[in-house]
Amino acid sequence: MDISRRAALHPCVAHRGFSGMAPENTLAAFRLAMSQPYVQWIELDVHLSRDDVPVVIHDSTLKRTTNAQGLVKDYTAEELGRLDAGGWFHPSFSSEGIPTLDEVLALTSGTCRLNVELKGEYADRELLARQTVEVIRSRHLEQDTVITSFEPDILQAVRRYSPTLKTGLIIDDRPSDLVEKIKFIGASYLSIGFQHLNERLLERTAISAIDVMAWTVNSVSDLRRLSRRPEPFQLCTNYPDRWLAVMKEENPSHE
Repeated sequence: MDISRRAALHPCVAHRGFSGMAPENTLAAFRLAMSQPYVQWIELDVHLSRDDVPVVIHDSTLKRTTNAQGLVKDYTAEELGRLDAGGWFHPSFSSEGIPTLDEVLALTSGTCRLNVELKGEYADRELLARQTVEVIRSRHLEQDTVITSFEPDILQAVRRYSPTLKTGLIIDDRPSDLVEKIKFIGASYLSIGFQHLNERLLERTAISAIDVMAWTVNSVSDLRRLSRRPEPFQLCTNYPDRWLAVMKEENPSHE
């Protein structure tokens, strides 16, 4: 199987951008991901700022990835954009701020599709869903975006504001009724910790037309093992370069 067919069977999703080589959820990480061959998807995280703007950061607090303290929701989008959100990774990235979702959409439009995770902590979930949908719709990118969340009520709110946006449940488990839960909330995408993938789950999701993304697969051995599976699913990784190296390997055998 050539690299194009293997890449189509197990597409790469760059987790928070190319976060193994640049600070997560920054424009630098997204640009680097977009520069990698065959990368067609980027995963990112969204909270609301104090002025109700969807901004791209994983944590609800600023301490881990910026030079500030406190909650994301206590700062305006403009203030968040002026923070140092990259110096923690390497001083050369100290000019990276927290981007808005709209900035990321402008950057990636026409090049990469987005998996947008909506975070539930401290959130007005209805407002978070509405504001996110409005930004995506304003850029006419509903067909190039999937909205995911650990929180079913956020996904159901997204569905109320957009009947066309694809939604997906995130889970780090494999309950026996998982497929039924996904269908009940009107979703058609599953984002699951890669350790929970098995043949039966992939068979059931395929029957129900549920697309699957396995996260977060960073070791070459795990990437190799999963890429040898015959079922189609996305591989989410901090290291698109490792994914590409595995895709280039010759004569993979199915396990």
